[in-house]
Amino acid sequence: MKSKIKVVLKIGFLTVLGYLVMAIYKIIRLLKRRTNKVADYDKKIEIWNDVPGNANVLKKDKMNIRDDGNLLAWHVKFDLAISSKKYRDAEQIIDTFTYKHEVEGGYEKETFEDRPYIIPYLTDESDAAIIILPGGGFGYKSMDGRDDEGKAVAVTLQQNGINAFVLHYRSNPYEYPVPQLDLQRAIRFLKFHSSKYNINPNKIGLIGFSAGGFVSSCHINMVRGKNLFSKYYILDEIDTMDDNVLAVGLIYPAITLKYNVPMLFAMFNADDVRNEETRNKILEKYDLKTYLSTAKDIPQFIAWGTRDLMVGTKAIKEYINECKKSGVKVKEIIAPRQEHGFAQKYYMDDFIKWFKNII
Repeated sequence: MKSKIKVVLKIGFLTVLGYLVMAIYKIIRLLKRRTNKVADYDKKIEIWNDVPGNANVLKKDKMNIRDDGNLLAWHVKFDLAISSKKYRDAEQIIDTFTYKHEVEGGYEKETFEDRPYIIPYLTDESDAAIIILPGGGFGYKSMDGRDDEGKAVAVTLQQNGINAFVLHYRSNPYEYPVPQLDLQRAIRFLKFHSSKYNINPNKIGLIGFSAGGFVSSCHINMVRGKNLFSKYYILDEIDTMDDNVLAVGLIYPAITLKYNVPMLFAMFNADDVRNEETRNKILEKYDLKTYLSTAKDIPQFIAWGTRDLMVGTKAIKEYINECKKSGVKVKEIIAPRQEHGFAQKYYMDDFIKWFKNII
């Protein structure tokens, strides 16, 4: 009996140690890539006129923030928190990291008055376009101070004859469905201004990374064609545009919330997340594989790493299997021995070839 207990304790210790090493390794890699700015920020184009979900209210008054510690320490805590499968109250960790990274870092405002935008990377070689959604666990956007899920992807697409637009959507402390509203608006914005950018409104695709993959998948599975605005929002001409897309790429996506339960605190009302009944309802509602029958018309490209400890591999495998059962055309790319956030070389050539075959 004692030997079994020792084995269990050893496995538990090694698991925790593995997550800690993963988080520290990831943070070191991210710090090496940091630029302390949003690439090509001077070229940004705001996509909203009247921004739904905004208010002249201090974020700090609505967030559970601690003033101590440095950004690196809170980033490690944030990564460890959102990568957990089990529920834990991570509101303070997530809010503190978000505030230190996004607000104190100068990427977002102190009030709920952020204005989502796209950054264009245009080419004359094609009338097709892809909207890029960086990741960040809904606690931040990886394009805020890094290029690998933003400009670097856009430039590669541009160099291969595909127009690209990097989307800066709203996340914590904004609550769902705000990120979805921003993606839906970006699609409609590009269609409304398609002649200005010389793109075909029927050749717009998405590529989402991690949390951006969730937003992308959520759009085609749950949001398309729906009105998620509050009754106080007044529609404009752009809001009347079709929000359909041609194809979607999901790169190491968070495809369900069931294996990243604490991340709910970056997306929904904290009291609803703490309540077991409402938390379970949220987890069931946003299990995206259950909606795949509504997305049969949209081909999907999914790339995942076999050593992904952030979102895991189980949910992605389940989603891909359900795609095949539901008749969804899916292209799967497996990156052997790769962790969350793997490099373009493991998926980009295949993605570009796949997308060009569709257009």
